Amino acid sequence: MPRLPPSLIRRAHSISPHLATLLPACRDLGSARNELRWIREHVAEVASSRGDNSSYSSTPSRELESNALLSRLCRRRGSGVPLQYILGTQPFGDLEIKCRPGVLIPRPETEAWVTELAGVVCRDSGRNDDKKSISLRVLDLCTGSGCIALLLYSLLQRRFPGLSVRGFDVEPRAVALARENSAYNTLQGFLSRAEQNVRFEEADIFSAEWLASLLRLYGVNGIGTGGERGAMDILVSNPPYISAQGFNRDTTRSVRNYEPKLALVPALQSTSFPDCRPEDVFYARLLEIADVLRPRFAVFEVGDLEQALHVVRMARSRCDGVEIEVWRDWPDMEPCRDEGNVVGVNDVMVPVRGSGNGRAVFLRRTI
Repeated sequence: MPRLPPSLIRRAHSISPHLATLLPACRDLGSARNELRWIREHVAEVASSRGDNSSYSSTPSRELESNALLSRLCRRRGSGVPLQYILGTQPFGDLEIKCRPGVLIPRPETEAWVTELAGVVCRDSGRNDDKKSISLRVLDLCTGSGCIALLLYSLLQRRFPGLSVRGFDVEPRAVALARENSAYNTLQGFLSRAEQNVRFEEADIFSAEWLASLLRLYGVNGIGTGGERGAMDILVSNPPYISAQGFNRDTTRSVRNYEPKLALVPALQSTSFPDCRPEDVFYARLLEIADVLRPRFAVFEVGDLEQALHVVRMARSRCDGVEIEVWRDWPDMEPCRDEGNVVGVNDVMVPVRGSGNGRAVFLRRTI
């Protein structure tokens, strides 16, 4: 990372010492100004929430406390702590997702494909006169903060009164935060009846016992039987997908130092899927689950176009009766001039939608 010019640091300091403190993380004045504004707003909210405390009864005392908090938070941000961990939240669609160390921070690219998926589901439902269209079962694996599950619920709850969502994660802190996000967004009025229709549970999705219990829950008679179409409507996942080498080489220092490696780099499962690259092992398991539950739609987030093509090949060899697409970062946008709208995978041309980097693999069951 290039060093900051001393002239830029002096200019920032002349405006506000806090701007100079934020520059090592923000890298430019425009970003530093924005982040300083957000941190100041956060400090004002904290001060307001403590307004009834006796220690805050004096205005000078309150100002001293607020200034000290502002300085402390700016120093943390300048040292590289993600802004979302400092502010405690991240907007995600029409939701406000709480963020906490130990749980992956939601990304705007994830929000984009979740929104696109909701649109696809609603359009498909409009062409389907089956009474079952009012109900919908959603399964979110590696749920993390619960952002994907909760945004899908938010976007689909009015169209599908019988909507139910279940999220699973191996990390207890993630499950606790997902439940907290469900309750918080319900309290804020962003979600309706989520306490009845959205559940988050701790589970290892590689566990045979977990999958057997899931099959019983959804009425599938045994692994490998394929089940009936409709046993599951939507399967989504943003799994760990970065190789150990890629984590050390390609991620930012902020990600390496502060976000959970467990949510980014798969633990080796070579005995279960010996023919997989280590970074692709979760996709092998997800496709195995998809082949059993046979969801109408599935979306798996990936790291880039190269990995997307690996997942496409895996899906074609493991799942029958599915149409496959690759979605870019912004799947609702027109591709740039140098971005193709198809890509060859072996002897098949696979549609590529949107603009940006390869971000997700979309599967639609046709039989």
